[in-house]
Amino acid sequence: MALPSGNQSSPIPRRPEGTGAIEEGGDPEGAAGAWRALVLARASERLAGITLCVLVDGGEDARRFGTLVEGLLDAGVRMIQVRDKSLTVPALVGRVRLAVELARRRSGADALIIVNDRPDVAVAVGAGGVHLGSDDLPLDLVRRVTGPTAVVGCTAHDLGEALAAVRGGADYLGVGPCFPSSTKSFGSHAGQEFLTEVAATIALPAFAIGGVTLDRLDDLRALGWQRVAVAAAITSAADPAAMAALFLERLQLPGAGVIPEAHPGELP
Repeated sequence: MALPSGNQSSPIPRRPEGTGAIEEGGDPEGAAGAWRALVLARASERLAGITLCVLVDGGEDARRFGTLVEGLLDAGVRMIQVRDKSLTVPALVGRVRLAVELARRRSGADALIIVNDRPDVAVAVGAGGVHLGSDDLPLDLVRRVTGPTAVVGCTAHDLGEALAAVRGGADYLGVGPCFPSSTKSFGSHAGQEFLTEVAATIALPAFAIGGVTLDRLDDLRALGWQRVAVAAAITSAADPAAMAALFLERLQLPGAGVIPEAHPGELP
């Protein structure tokens, strides 16, 4: 069952039989190499121009959740991830369905609604895709649930996890945590060397995540980052829509908003 999405012009074929994981030194001209190239091309197309992903929880009630999502969409946010482990499944379904309806009504096919952890919920309500953590269903099994056209993102805490996600067919990465966060606690944070290496060598769209604020954007830009995923710095602001607009404006400053094309020498 393929997951409905606003743009299905470049669907990814299922992984060629027998290719398995793609090892270092493998033949880039083989079926596996071609499959990886298609993954990268489609991911770049689906996320073209998206520099900000806002992570939202379910809110106190559906009305307030809807008001938040509406404001973000009206501010120009094109990617929203619904992330709330405290909600019951019916409540989560209701929130995601509302977000999908608002996105379609206000942004047409332009905005992506991503569901954290739950590919089943994403498929059930027609969301754009799902984001996976290290403890979630493996990526290859998620594709059996969502089909090949869903946007599937993976969290990466180190270069090994990043490469595994890329080779497994992820559409984008969430890399971090970059800084201390008010929404989640972490035992350690991504070092500058890791962040620089991912930005320089992996061509797949990647979002810096974890404690990202306006004041920290310049630090991330200096390390080569073009995209960020933000939670509390936007959702806990006095005016979330206005704060989101500020992030988008800063991300479009010279040297920040131009997302380079992948080059053959980069790791896709």
